Amino acid sequence: MKIFNKVKTVKKHFSEFFREQSGVVAVAFGIIIPVVIGSVGLSVDMSQAYLVKARLSSALDAAALAAAATGSDDEGAIQDKVDAFMEANYPEGRIGSKIAIDVALNGDELTVTATARLETSFMRIFGYDEIDVDAQTIVQREVRGLEVVMVLDNTGSMSTNDNISTLKTSTTNFIEILFASVDDPELVKVGLVPYASSVNVGPYGLGLDMLGGDYGDSFVVPPEDDEYEGYFNGLNQYTGDNYGIAEADLEYDTSEKGQWHGCVLAEDNPLDVEDHSGPWEMYRHDYNGHDFYANNDYYSDSSPYDSTYAEVYNAYYGPNLYCPEQPIVPLTSDEEFLLDSADEMTASGATLGNFGMVWGYRVLSPEQPFIEGAEYSNDQWDKVALIMTDGNNTMSNVYSAYGRSNEHSLDADDLDDRFADTCSNMKAAGILIYAVTFQDGGGDIDQATYDLFRDCASEPTKYHHAPSQADLEEVFEQIARELSNLYIKQ
Repeated sequence: MKIFNKVKTVKKHFSEFFREQSGVVAVAFGIIIPVVIGSVGLSVDMSQAYLVKARLSSALDAAALAAAATGSDDEGAIQDKVDAFMEANYPEGRIGSKIAIDVALNGDELTVTATARLETSFMRIFGYDEIDVDAQTIVQREVRGLEVVMVLDNTGSMSTNDNISTLKTSTTNFIEILFASVDDPELVKVGLVPYASSVNVGPYGLGLDMLGGDYGDSFVVPPEDDEYEGYFNGLNQYTGDNYGIAEADLEYDTSEKGQWHGCVLAEDNPLDVEDHSGPWEMYRHDYNGHDFYANNDYYSDSSPYDSTYAEVYNAYYGPNLYCPEQPIVPLTSDEEFLLDSADEMTASGATLGNFGMVWGYRVLSPEQPFIEGAEYSNDQWDKVALIMTDGNNTMSNVYSAYGRSNEHSLDADDLDDRFADTCSNMKAAGILIYAVTFQDGGGDIDQATYDLFRDCASEPTKYHHAPSQADLEEVFEQIARELSNLYIKQ
């Protein structure tokens, strides 16, 4: 009992003490409340400031890279580029408003700084209504050039749904995006390789350029029959465009379908998957070994199919049947000429994607037959190939770049193998490859072709499938924008 009474006494004294101290505690708590609220408010405002800095830094990095990639030394032009990118990547309405963006160019070093202002929520009770947040990016400019060859399916299946027109639009958009990304067009060189049953090397094969001037050494072997030796110099045989040469100055009679239009035959393997200087034999299409152009009446007593085939052959093509109408365009910075050439593409012939690809390889190469490409050892230039198809590789049962089909045993599987070998050789040379399959009611693409193109691409993200015309345009634009970022190293 005594112990219990003592405990009660102690409790009574403590209760009295706390009652007497209640005023002191209230005062202390009153002092602490603003500190606690201020600390919480400071944390909220500082968190917002960190968020602003992160967004500002990200937008600034993109703007600095884009501005540096122009290759311009004009600080005004660089400032305009930075402002445009900042407007797109850090628009008004986000937390923190832009108040200053400055650029400074010192040699090859570009410094871009930006300041954003954040209105505080809680810190204003301490007299801080705003916080200024700064970000800075320094880019060491290393302006690079870009060489791109577009290896494009011009086969007969591309006439379905007028897909060839979509390819023209996609190619045009691709070219325009690349050239719009630089101030100096000499930093971009683009080549075109339309392919079908063969590829058309144009007058370059005879040592002439498209204006009839000297290009270099001939790399096509003239046939024994001089009737086919000439190229109607400077004139597109299908459209009549004369590339600036007066009709009276053309070397040859452009009405002669028997003249060589520019297509070539493939070499024996492994030369048909390699970059080399030739020479190549001329493509001279015939039907089962008989040249209709030389013998109009050969099938006059045969089946209606054969006589119709002969009529079409003689009336429109002659020995250039299924030779792509648009010749190869070697690497050039002439945007207008590229756009005009892309618009000349037509759809006809079988799919020899391997043959198109190996000529894309030769266009990018610094060695003959085409010599516009930078040396592989020149690290100031990137080399890129874009290969596109709407169908499986197909060996003609009559004639192709491999000659008369009854004189060889090659089939589609052989073409696939040679396509894969060409891709491997190009990647080993340091060429970046994008591969695109396109399917919009045109050619058939099976799983083997999807896999073939996916494996050809330099990495999985460089392979694209376009199931519609709109998708093809979008894919080409996406690749062009991606390539536009290759002009700068950080």
